[in-house]
Amino acid sequence: MNTEKKIVFNHFYKIRHDLKRSYILAPTFVDGKYSEFVDAKWLSRIHPVYAMILSFFSKPIALQDAIKELSYFLDMIESDVENLIQPFINNYEIVMGNYGGTENFFPKNIIIDADKSFAPTIDYKPEQFAYNELDLRHDRFIVAPLTMVLMINNTCVTDCVYCYANKSVKSQMLSFDRIKEIIQEAKQLQFQDITITGGEFFLYWQWKELLDLLLENGFKESLISTKVPICEEDIIALKTYDIPVQISLDSVNPNKLVQILKVKSDYADNIKQTITFLDNHNIAFKVATVLTKYNDSIENLESLHNFLLDFKNLRKWDIRVGFKSMYSRGNFDEIRTSKESIVKINKWIADVKQYSSITIEATLDTGTRYFAEEGGSRNFRGSRCSANYSNIFVLPDGQVTLCEQMYWNPRFIIGDLTKQTIKEVWNSPHALELAFPKKESFRDASICKKCTIFDECYSYHNKCYVDVLKAYGDENWDFPDPRCKFAPQFINELNPL
Repeated sequence: MNTEKKIVFNHFYKIRHDLKRSYILAPTFVDGKYSEFVDAKWLSRIHPVYAMILSFFSKPIALQDAIKELSYFLDMIESDVENLIQPFINNYEIVMGNYGGTENFFPKNIIIDADKSFAPTIDYKPEQFAYNELDLRHDRFIVAPLTMVLMINNTCVTDCVYCYANKSVKSQMLSFDRIKEIIQEAKQLQFQDITITGGEFFLYWQWKELLDLLLENGFKESLISTKVPICEEDIIALKTYDIPVQISLDSVNPNKLVQILKVKSDYADNIKQTITFLDNHNIAFKVATVLTKYNDSIENLESLHNFLLDFKNLRKWDIRVGFKSMYSRGNFDEIRTSKESIVKINKWIADVKQYSSITIEATLDTGTRYFAEEGGSRNFRGSRCSANYSNIFVLPDGQVTLCEQMYWNPRFIIGDLTKQTIKEVWNSPHALELAFPKKESFRDASICKKCTIFDECYSYHNKCYVDVLKAYGDENWDFPDPRCKFAPQFINELNPL
């Protein structure tokens, strides 16, 4: 290899120190022309010494010069240094390195030729990754979370019969200046991603300024979900951000939408016009349909399918079952779809997939994952929960909770960003108490208190408190996750069908 040619750390990736370990992470989005060159959404925990080594490549440097500097820094002979770093130079596949008996994984193209660099440079210094104690075992981020969901409002244009939101709280919204400070702090803390949600994104009067602010700080929305009919002028403005949109559409029948969404009779035409505008301006979009007894017929789905066939920029049609939440109004059982309907719909979807040009994804969970798992939360089926492990949820008034479905439940409020920094919230006494619970804080009524694998189960953050509260009530917050084999039978039925 030419040891005089300059190479550099691939600054698409970020190196983040977490007091007792370091991380390699990548943004959730990447320009299309670089998509094959890097690993978007990458996250791996590494020994801080590897972070120190990579810091020597922050700026373009000849390999021979880097070897000399690292030889002195690591107190190693130059040939050993070269063998140590060679696997990371223009690596076309994921590589593994071993240091101090620990396995460390790195994405492709971690150190590249300087003339291939395309991201802004960060000047890392080895002292940034100094540590007094090493912890490569615990999962929860120590200094600050990795991601954040920012709920900008709690207002909607619809009043959906299946709505899971807590609409009873009318809160003062954070000022745009404070949102700006929060996003800038997230950038300083090297967050991987910020997600914006509502309420309704397009009812936030500064939505364009918010998207600009995210981009200025290295973040980009991966998807905007809405039920708001959007005018063509706003769609043209949205196109400049290159963000796909998800439109919620439960039916093309105006009368059904009036019944399901409590909207005016012209809503159906307006939301269909929005989809037409999106398609005409070549904005990629998805459609989400939520099933209740009002729209769970094959006739309704066929009408939707026939309407959607006309759009070239439709990327996916997602069909879901409406579920009961902690804030469902009225008797949810009265609008719940039936197992019989789902059986018919599953068969219809399977048949349609064989010939349709639309990508259809059905999320029709029947509750089979409950009461099934042994060995603690590490073995629970489904995606791992990021609540209070790597993610925070910021409510419109700045209060911080664990999950979007908990809203203002005081038991799970861990801080307030009108008074605290992100780091202070993440390390607040209540956040840590929920993250690392002690047996003595559990009531005798909870089977968890007697469990022999309590420490092992709760050291892996994967308990869905939302399911616990829905199944057993707020007073039984310390009951086990319903996926656990030893969980008691539901007090409130949790199965979606």
